[in-house]
Amino acid sequence: MSDLMKSMRTKRVSGVAVAAAVGLLVAGCGGEQGAEPSAAPPPAKDVFQEFDPCTVLAPEEIQAFGAEPQGIPNDLGVGQTGCDFEGENLQFGVLEAPKDDRAFWEGQRSQFDMFAPNQVGSHEGFQGIALGFEGEGTCNQTMYVGSGSVIVDITLTSDVMANVDPCAEVLKIAEVVESRLPA
Repeated sequence: MSDLMKSMRTKRVSGVAVAAAVGLLVAGCGGEQGAEPSAAPPPAKDVFQEFDPCTVLAPEEIQAFGAEPQGIPNDLGVGQTGCDFEGENLQFGVLEAPKDDRAFWEGQRSQFDMFAPNQVGSHEGFQGIALGFEGEGTCNQTMYVGSGSVIVDITLTSDVMANVDPCAEVLKIAEVVESRLPA
């Protein structure tokens, strides 16, 4: 084992030992002798452990919306991940954003040409068109879920879709996605 590896291993083990010792000291202080230990509240359930944006829609549903069922993984690099689905006349995506809650999005209002609060099923959210994209065939539907959000976005890519409202189309997809979201 190299000296560097020994040093790294020693630091990691030492750090764990110090943390454990501090924990024991803190646990030994401050409590009454013989008192029952208080039960810690259970950790909050992570609703995003049960949700997969790449499989939330069945292949036949994706095809019915006009796209190929094979999703293309998408990581926006800002804590929003999911899949894009491409078709001849449109592209849509389903993303999860576990840390982007209502307060986050409210703080982003200035980044939208359109920000319209709404509700899809039992989930509040908003429809939005990103700044500079009004009239470009794009729209997104964000739904607040737990401490984060789920986003469905659409881009109409064909002149065939020129008279189609992208916000109406994204809402159709979002309604199906919403029916499968954890409460």
